[in-house]
Amino acid sequence: MATMKQGILGGFSGKVGTVVGSTWRGKNVLRSAPKKSTKPASAAQQRQRDKFAGVLQFLTPLKEILTETFGSNRGSKSPFNNAMSYHMKEAVKQTAVSFTLEYSKVLIGKGGLCGVENPVVQMLPTHSLQISWDDNSTQGLAYPTDTFLIVAYAPSLQSFKYAMGDSFRETGQGVLSFQESFYGETVHLWATFLNAKLALSATSRHLGSFVIE
Repeated sequence: MATMKQGILGGFSGKVGTVVGSTWRGKNVLRSAPKKSTKPASAAQQRQRDKFAGVLQFLTPLKEILTETFGSNRGSKSPFNNAMSYHMKEAVKQTAVSFTLEYSKVLIGKGGLCGVENPVVQMLPTHSLQISWDDNSTQGLAYPTDTFLIVAYAPSLQSFKYAMGDSFRETGQGVLSFQESFYGETVHLWATFLNAKLALSATSRHLGSFVIE
């Protein structure tokens, strides 16, 4: 169903007959309605579709976070779109038959805020990881109350665990605790800062992989 905007002379959104109305970068545009292709996908097309589906599946559990940490809306692209675009281009390694994610290139935040400086990770006896860092609040675009975000991913479980809002840049350390299902599992760890008031985030760092004991 199409929706009229600004009367009969205005733009519309939706499908009417063989045309589709939409808004692109603030302009009303018309385009032909797409026709369903009966041609089978080529090997290259199928690889691209599989790649997109894999990245989408990986990032979707973090969508709420990435909406805050991966830039602002630019035209028709949302922060989550920006995250999808980055990971499709930079964080996927193509193999002969499939693809793998390069965890060292995965980002949970991207922006101009100062990042985590000199991070150190320690395993605590409470099935937790403690992350400490240098307080660099005196640097440009680094603020004492920047929120610390830590994210862990267990590939074998295909599960994330994260903590946000418990620590700040000036705190100098934060802790991420794990439930029993993570015990004995290897997790990849990323850390960053964000400042919701200024709508800024730092480009995250991959801190390595750790076994939760």
